[in-house]
Amino acid sequence: MTMKLCSLLLILCYNLDLKQFFGSCYIVNGSSLPSGDSSAQPAESKEHRWNNIRLPKSIIPLEYDIFLHPNLSEWRFSGKVEIRCMVQETTDFIVLHSKDLIISDITVTTLPSNRAIKIYRPLEIYTADQIYLEVEQSLHKDTELLLTLVFEGFLKMGISGFYLSQYFDANFETRSIASTQFEPIDARKAFPCFDEPEFKANFSMSIVRERNHISLFNMPLVQSVPYSDDLMLDTFQQTVKMSTYLVAFAVCEYASRSKLSKSGVNITVYSPKDLIQNVDYSLDAAVTLFDFFNSLYEIPYPLPKLDMISIPNLEADGMENWGLVTYEQIHLNIVKNTSFESKLQATLTISHEIAHQWFGNIVTMRWWSELWLNEGITSFMSYLGLEAFNQDWSMEKMFEEKIFSMRCEDSNKTRSLNHPIEAPDFSATFDCVPYEKGASIVRMLRSLLGEQPFLNGMKEYLKRHLYSNVESYDLWEVLSTFSEDNVDLGFVMKTWMSERSYPVVTVIRDGDKVHISQEPFISDLNQMVEDNPESLPIWCIPFIYGCMDQNGTFSVDDLLLCEKTGVLQISPNTTLVKGNYGDEGYYRVNYDSESWKAIAEQLRNNHTIFTPGERAQLLSDALAFTSSNILNSTSIATELMSYLEKERSYLPWLSTTLGVGSSLKKYEITKEKKYDLIVKNYLDVASNTLAALGCEGIKNEAESLERVRKLLKDDLSSWCKAYPYTIAKYCKECGINSRK
Repeated sequence: MTMKLCSLLLILCYNLDLKQFFGSCYIVNGSSLPSGDSSAQPAESKEHRWNNIRLPKSIIPLEYDIFLHPNLSEWRFSGKVEIRCMVQETTDFIVLHSKDLIISDITVTTLPSNRAIKIYRPLEIYTADQIYLEVEQSLHKDTELLLTLVFEGFLKMGISGFYLSQYFDANFETRSIASTQFEPIDARKAFPCFDEPEFKANFSMSIVRERNHISLFNMPLVQSVPYSDDLMLDTFQQTVKMSTYLVAFAVCEYASRSKLSKSGVNITVYSPKDLIQNVDYSLDAAVTLFDFFNSLYEIPYPLPKLDMISIPNLEADGMENWGLVTYEQIHLNIVKNTSFESKLQATLTISHEIAHQWFGNIVTMRWWSELWLNEGITSFMSYLGLEAFNQDWSMEKMFEEKIFSMRCEDSNKTRSLNHPIEAPDFSATFDCVPYEKGASIVRMLRSLLGEQPFLNGMKEYLKRHLYSNVESYDLWEVLSTFSEDNVDLGFVMKTWMSERSYPVVTVIRDGDKVHISQEPFISDLNQMVEDNPESLPIWCIPFIYGCMDQNGTFSVDDLLLCEKTGVLQISPNTTLVKGNYGDEGYYRVNYDSESWKAIAEQLRNNHTIFTPGERAQLLSDALAFTSSNILNSTSIATELMSYLEKERSYLPWLSTTLGVGSSLKKYEITKEKKYDLIVKNYLDVASNTLAALGCEGIKNEAESLERVRKLLKDDLSSWCKAYPYTIAKYCKECGINSRK
């Protein structure tokens, strides 16, 4: 069989995704493999000696020098990578990552002598995306190596690795862009590498392109020189030390607009030429947010530029590649009549990705089981950026993460924040737990420590672990030193990290005493082990509570509840006790019936005494407790909902629509009347509120009204289309169509 036929068969296998049936095989044309000399292979090398999806730490990368030649018209690319490595532990084999690449040549030399090391048997282990290289002699500790691999790959239409996207220009002609999406484990699809977050290195890049294209990389362009008649070779500056999943590059026909930050960093937005006039909002937002975070963290952004590029086919809202952030097009191309909701989400997404340039890029989690250290911290920080961009967009009005996280944990069998991850498929890792729950836990931490000690601690965390990898205990160690009450966060956060779900605190008032107790919140769809109550987890809960006097003034106190029960002493003049005061704790609160009634009455009399987040949590708790039979009657939930016709803030309506949706699902399953009552009560107040707001916006009205109107119109529309015969009377507002 000729080498050409071998290559064609391999291409067919890759495109049909048949490679998993091979297990492992020799790499095509491994140049260091002695041709026709089977005796050259040592007896112990009949099977590879590494059987782990994680790479060994015996050899680590220091620098990559990457050459790429993408051909967008032929949907393929070729390249060469030189990896300067250091031997950490004496070994006689090398393991690194490669996926969907045809490796045509491999060499290993020692530095600085350039002595060639013979490779006995280069294997590709398909089940682990690994290349296994067994060498003729031991590589001793502190030896420096140069590992060189020549490869080819395919520019598939996809969403991961180095892939192709297409779009139409103003003349309806098809245009192509080749771009990257490497997180979590797809850098290996673009070039052979040590594709784990812990293997940080410096990256240099050269890209061949057509003259009518531009190429982009994490770092600025150094020079462009002719490569052949119609091609150019672009060479870029070397990156700072970073993980492979943050490497990014693109080849396209885009236009750009730029501005300088206060610190002199060039911030540029790249977009299709026909849409470049729509990037002014996103560019202005990026500059404002960049300046805010650059000042807040007190660690200067280490790169000379920050590019933001819209990608026609991007699975996520954005990706924080260091210095070359990719975005879904809707977040960068903001036309003048774009809705408030779209602008808000675009700003929040830009804030999130810019915050990542510090949390995630400068300091990176050690392994994907600690993803919350990247995404949870950044999701929280993005709300600080949102408020810096627009003071009306405060966290107490805008923070949605806890609402979505609790709904997610109630509806699915989720995992803990630091759940071990060893499987090659990481798709389930990027869910509500590291993002929404992680952000909610960080917000609770800030409440426990205090705003300034928390911020000082996060700055020190960045400084102490600059360009390094971390685990959760590294964060607890730093933040504990900034606790004014000497709180041991390693102890406090242990259960929050190791247990899925979250607790419910029950508040029972008895005169001037309040009895509190905790237990896991258990919904029907999220069961924890209940047959042995002694085995149920106990959290250390930062329980903040407010006592309202007869004048409507709250006095606030707190308790770190690390036992199952506790007792609070309060003033006998207290008219109402509110648990989780300020809504910064990640737990639900149940009350005795009289306290629930007092809260419902207060909502009807003056709901603004509670923040929008507190109102949202009260509604969410009551609906969740009714759905899980902690509350046997619907009266508490419906009494709380009765004030909603006066509600003009978004968060309470958001939590109510989600909670009522769960009640409908329960009704469809159980046919219990209580769920039907909740649904009908909601539809009454929602349709009445929409009628009062009006179906169309009013010029210069408050942004919150626009959000509430859209939410109610969308929600009632979905109800009317799904259940037209049972709720037809609610489908008349705003011309909502009740046909399926």
